[in-house]
Amino acid sequence: MILQEEIKGLTTKVFGKNNQLIYDEESFIFKNAELKITGSNNKIHIGKGTKLSNILIHIRGSNNEIMIGEDTDLIGHILLKGKKQSIKVGDRTTFKNVYLLSQEGKNITIGADCMFSYDIAVRTTDAHSVLDLETNERLNGAKDVVIGNHVWVAASCLISKGAVIPDDTIIGARSVVTKPFSEAHTTIAGSPAKIIKTGTTWSRERL
Repeated sequence: MILQEEIKGLTTKVFGKNNQLIYDEESFIFKNAELKITGSNNKIHIGKGTKLSNILIHIRGSNNEIMIGEDTDLIGHILLKGKKQSIKVGDRTTFKNVYLLSQEGKNITIGADCMFSYDIAVRTTDAHSVLDLETNERLNGAKDVVIGNHVWVAASCLISKGAVIPDDTIIGARSVVTKPFSEAHTTIAGSPAKIIKTGTTWSRERL
């Protein structure tokens, strides 16, 4: 649907043309959700059985895409600033209170069956510049963030530009992830994060 009519549980503020919200009206729940768009030709896809509550989705730019999978349960703030960028969240992924920032032409991809706790930030950019004093060259360029399937991110983590997190990874509380990892079935923790244990997995159930 083109964003122009009132939707239960969702407040919209849209400035632009041809912005689309694509979802299954019979199996989707908005609760205290807000959608802000300044720009045109943006698409937001929301899968069946998904619940978005206490969340702000904010797009500032044009020709962007946000894709949220089926049976997800998300709380937080999703901010996409720029053009031709994407944020993808896989099926059955849950957020307790998560901030996603996609900016400077870079994308965020989060896999299926991930579990994010409280006060977590995932961002493709520092938003400000760090410069070499002699050359005036910027040192902290933006990069994509890629998070695999079945990843558990504990409370108060920062997942920063250039981070790659493999499938079946545990990220310890208050960790700062600033680089790519390649080995699955590991636990990483610390600031900056490093592998602290291999051969691990996790379950949502307390076994």
